Amino acid sequence: MDDPLDCPEGSDSEERDRYLAAMQDLTAAMAASGTSFRERVEPVLDVGREHLGFPNGHIAVVSGDEHTIVASSGLSSTITPGDETPLSETYCRHTLDESGIHIVTNASESMSTDPAYERFGLEAYVGTTLRADGAEYGTLCFVNDNEAISEFSDWQQTLFEHLTQWVEAEIERELAVDTREQSQQLLEATFNSPETFIGILDADGNLLRANETALGFVDADDEAIFGEPFWDTPWWNHNEAVAYRCQDAVERAMDGEMVRFEAEHIGADGQRISTAVVARPVAVDGTVQKIIVEGTDITDLKRREEQMEFFNSILRHDILNGMTVIEARAETLADALGGTQATYAETILDWSRDIVDLTQKVRSVLSTMSDDGLTEAETIALGPVVEGATRKAASMDEDCTLKTDIPDGIEVVADDLLDDVVGNILTNAVEHGGSGTTIEVTTERVDSMVHLRIADDGPGIPPEQREAIFEKGERGTESTGTGFGLYFVSVMVDSYGGDIWVEESDLGGSEFVVALPSE
Repeated sequence: MDDPLDCPEGSDSEERDRYLAAMQDLTAAMAASGTSFRERVEPVLDVGREHLGFPNGHIAVVSGDEHTIVASSGLSSTITPGDETPLSETYCRHTLDESGIHIVTNASESMSTDPAYERFGLEAYVGTTLRADGAEYGTLCFVNDNEAISEFSDWQQTLFEHLTQWVEAEIERELAVDTREQSQQLLEATFNSPETFIGILDADGNLLRANETALGFVDADDEAIFGEPFWDTPWWNHNEAVAYRCQDAVERAMDGEMVRFEAEHIGADGQRISTAVVARPVAVDGTVQKIIVEGTDITDLKRREEQMEFFNSILRHDILNGMTVIEARAETLADALGGTQATYAETILDWSRDIVDLTQKVRSVLSTMSDDGLTEAETIALGPVVEGATRKAASMDEDCTLKTDIPDGIEVVADDLLDDVVGNILTNAVEHGGSGTTIEVTTERVDSMVHLRIADDGPGIPPEQREAIFEKGERGTESTGTGFGLYFVSVMVDSYGGDIWVEESDLGGSEFVVALPSE
């Protein structure tokens, strides 16, 4: 569009004067200071209203079918910031469907049945699409509630384009401010995490800033510790060895190395905690500018490790030593006795050896659980595992019937505790199935999993109890056990990447389904 100031000689000088006056007012409005988006754009809307001849000018943001007024000038009883309207009931929907300026000169004639006219009854409308950062934002509109207008003149269209450009610039500015504020809020929320102690050091290891969690723990005065060598601050200087460990980590971070270590701290109230600490360098162009030190409270983890070590020592010294004595005595009895008594002694000997073996395996699991993860899984042939577990279960009841149908070549991902996993399920079926129970063990492939099915004709398990039986310490109402067996089964199957559940058996009792990965 031609600039109105470049009119041919003899053109209407009045239009030129009006355009110049409008631009002067627009420049003054643009120069006016304002802290909020509305304070900056509403004076510009005033200029548009005055020089374009409309009672109202407003800016709307559009998101999906939501149309929201974010700034408005004039007709405050009709159009107010914060008003929300379905886009389908607004004049702006036509603007968004077109390029350039959308003009409605006489809505009562051209839009009498339109939902926008039926809702608002605005007689004239001029609008254009606003874009910010390359994306559609909303609309800039000027409306007249009761008078039709003539077509826009060239100078009015040019003024409208200037208004649009300035408003789009302000929107981008506001979005940038919002983005910075949101990023800053996110950083502050992360920095002041109640679960982590964070300190920011300069390149020489002096403390610049610490988060509220860290400061609250030692009840320190900012002025007293900021600027001090980090290892001389209250988190570390209560113990020479701890302070040295911190200084060594920070000095290594100064050289560009990320360092991990553990430390103990004493709070202002005497509370003692353990932390896992990371000293991480922040480099710009290869030069360390800052060092971030983060400490995560691992006191509960350390306490659990101590508890596990305590129980491990019980297994190692009390149970294992006691079972070794029983095993030796049972072996002596088996050699000395004959007939049925020798058979009983052999059973005691077999179970003693199994319990010793299981105790050693549980110790192994406890040791690996105190680090990261459980024992390392590998591919194992399922048939021999089921065969061995079946023999053990059969020895519990001479009248029980165990049937297995495991095709050759079936392999699953597990470890050497799988025989105890299967054995626990089988012995559980024998124990709770009653004398003469029948148990069937079969397999089926389901996608990448192998389903091991152990079904019995016992009393079954009510549906409401089928999940609870795998929880720690849970046991059936008739059980005298510790509730360890099926919890152990669940933990181990989960560590293999599998799953376990209970269904109703075709035999009339329960059917345990153990899903194990085949690769």
